[in-house]
Amino acid sequence: MFAASLGATYLEIGFIVGIFSASTLLSSFIFGRVADLHHLRSVLLFGFGIAAASFFLQVFARDPASLMLARALAGFSVGIYPGALIAYVHYRKQSLGRFISLGSLGWMVGFFAAGLIGENMNRLFLLSSFFYLICFLLAFRLRDIEKPQVNLSYFSLDTLLKNAGSYFALFLRHTGAVGVWTIFPLYLLQLGATDFWIGLIYAVNPAVQFLVMRRLDGLGNERLIHIGYPLSAVGFVSFILAPSYLYIIPGMIIIACSWSFLYVGSTRLVVERNPDKATSAGLINSMIGAAGVVGALLGGFFSQVFGFRATMFAAVFFCLAGFLLFKVLERQSA
Repeated sequence: MFAASLGATYLEIGFIVGIFSASTLLSSFIFGRVADLHHLRSVLLFGFGIAAASFFLQVFARDPASLMLARALAGFSVGIYPGALIAYVHYRKQSLGRFISLGSLGWMVGFFAAGLIGENMNRLFLLSSFFYLICFLLAFRLRDIEKPQVNLSYFSLDTLLKNAGSYFALFLRHTGAVGVWTIFPLYLLQLGATDFWIGLIYAVNPAVQFLVMRRLDGLGNERLIHIGYPLSAVGFVSFILAPSYLYIIPGMIIIACSWSFLYVGSTRLVVERNPDKATSAGLINSMIGAAGVVGALLGGFFSQVFGFRATMFAAVFFCLAGFLLFKVLERQSA
């Protein structure tokens, strides 16, 4: 919506969303490896510090081009710390599902704050920078931990290829999802939603994720993944059929459950299978970033040429394709 207010077309919005994800993809791959080879605490401090600065710089965006540059910097910063953070939790022998759920709680609070603040984007950018500054200061309180020494090269693709079923299936599903999220606020406006309702509807997704992710410890990773893909397709079908914005809410609950299953199941699966914990977790974030690039461009293109609902039909296709790919590649690697 902010990009549209600066004069961006749907296709340009796709590029703006895509550049954020492209830079996240790059930094996730680089710093996941760095975290496995060096101190986790140092990577966390660096990541949060860079994020605090880059999110503040978004205040100076005045047109689609400057917004694209600002989002590129912000995207790079948010790819630095996730792999290190997940590895830190794993080495502390804490529940990854419960930890990941706290990220969803943060998304919920952020979306709700965005709905309350409305169109004053400078306040939102300043608030996000402030939260990252708090993260940076809190990271000083983390103690550095001992982790196994692993013999790795900086640019090896072995982990990616060895877990291709988990990574590329998630990439397909998230490509479809990002295509929807790229234009979703505009779709909600078309259905009659106000800024407040858009923020509230967005907050439903992470709120449900927070509740669901905390209760997944007893369920097998493959089982969660097998449920998550078709359930995602059901959620996007419900968006297509919604006659008004209030009917979007049940679909958001379904999507939240499906993503909880997929994200927790996929993350636990690759972290438990591989010795390079930060790299394997960081590659999940890289797949999300790669999907963000392709999905944003597809979302902008489909919406521009065929309309919003065509974008959601495409998301259903990508969810089912991801499900089939996971089953085929997992069977080959077994």
